[in-house]
Amino acid sequence: MRKIGLQLYSIHSDAEKDMLGTLEKVKDMGYDSVQFAGLFGVAAKEVKKVLDSTGLTVAGAHIPLDRFSGEAFKRHMEEQMVLGNDLMIMPYLTEEQRKSIDDYKRVAETLNEAGFRGKEYGLRMAYHNHDFEFYELDGKIPFDVIYQETDSELVKMELDTFWAKFADFEPEDLLNKYKYRCVSLHLKDMTTKDNNKVSTIAGSGMLDMRGFLRLADEQKVDYCVVEQEHFEGNPLAEVEKGVQNIKALL
Repeated sequence: MRKIGLQLYSIHSDAEKDMLGTLEKVKDMGYDSVQFAGLFGVAAKEVKKVLDSTGLTVAGAHIPLDRFSGEAFKRHMEEQMVLGNDLMIMPYLTEEQRKSIDDYKRVAETLNEAGFRGKEYGLRMAYHNHDFEFYELDGKIPFDVIYQETDSELVKMELDTFWAKFADFEPEDLLNKYKYRCVSLHLKDMTTKDNNKVSTIAGSGMLDMRGFLRLADEQKVDYCVVEQEHFEGNPLAEVEKGVQNIKALL
């Protein structure tokens, strides 16, 4: 059966208060792996002890753009090796970092260089989308520019299903357009509230989670990762329901 991970940003308030205890709770919920969005001051070797004791594996880590170069990048690569992680993902660009297509080309160059450096450590690089990459800028779609300007062997894709659909792009079409480029798929579901699109418990919204899982298997996507940003109730309870829903589709 396919392993299902949780992006810990979903429950970042709990992780920030008690990272190690939260990892144990995530395992008890039924998740097989975790994707990091920072370690909240906890040493990587301490996190690794809990990963080993629980049996959780690592499904990537989100690392900000400003840490994808120089000595900061080297330190992060060394930290990921301690964790047993093989995938570093650029998760977000600020407005200042994405004003023009040339900005996106510079991001692509940074990713290419990081991908080349990462090979020495056995690490892969990937880019995580939001919605803004799908809106035309300078006559081009930034999402396409990122993947056209990067080496497919060095830079992979983490596709966020919610944000693609938010921008009226079909996640299935993107997976097929960039076939075998996606190594991590964010299973983020969608519903509407007060006429706004918001994320919801995985498997309970309007997106075709079963279809995403099928495509992930066909294209040999390494990691399927639940993420949720909006909550009606307790985040821990809702992400637990999410993994139950997704595993019921497997």
